[in-house]
Amino acid sequence: MKKKLYETVIDFIHEQIANGSLTIGDLIPSESQLSKKLNVSVGTVRKAIDKLENTKLLYRHHGKGTYVSDYNFDNSMFNFVSYGSGTGSSIRIHKTTPVRKKIKANSEISHELGIKNGDDVIYIERRGYIDKKSPVMIEKSWWIADTVEGLQQTNLHIPDLLYALISKQFNTHITSSKEVLTAGIANKKNSEILNIKPGSPVVILHRHSYATGKGLVEFRITTGRADMFSYTTTIGNPDDS
Repeated sequence: MKKKLYETVIDFIHEQIANGSLTIGDLIPSESQLSKKLNVSVGTVRKAIDKLENTKLLYRHHGKGTYVSDYNFDNSMFNFVSYGSGTGSSIRIHKTTPVRKKIKANSEISHELGIKNGDDVIYIERRGYIDKKSPVMIEKSWWIADTVEGLQQTNLHIPDLLYALISKQFNTHITSSKEVLTAGIANKKNSEILNIKPGSPVVILHRHSYATGKGLVEFRITTGRADMFSYTTTIGNPDDS
């Protein structure tokens, strides 16, 4: 019996997960990218994704893309990733992790995490891309080392949705955060990474993340291009109004 076209898309995604190219928390290619790669229509891709979402293998978040999931994956993961374009519309942001290491906390980081100066922390630096060109954002995060020991290992794949890995791999469930959003100007290093001129306007988000039963576990600074990046938060549930 001839295989249906949407089944070829399902098989491809299954294969990507089986060989480790995609793991829980990873953003899968867009519908148009899959359509082009597999030479099928966008409608065919959408049908395949719908079926995989019904089996809980994928999780679609409107405007953000579709992620590899499991039965415990839900919308709460996205309470902490409400990034958008410079105009505020939802966008897909693919992330890479060029830097990860265990370091000693300096006075600033120890103060932010409520630990002793010189205590071990895991430092993770990530970059977010809308396309394959220059990143639009830089994420620098410091984690309590005992909480995520091993996150610094380069053979550990870090998916686009970091908190999915933190939950599954380290049994640490991020449930709340405190954030401060400010405007600033790009320093020399950040301007080189973001491909903008030094002194260009940037959006800066400071976050303290808290996990169930563990308290404060992460301090993060996100720096984004003001012309291509925005941050959106929702107070309450507009659907109830």
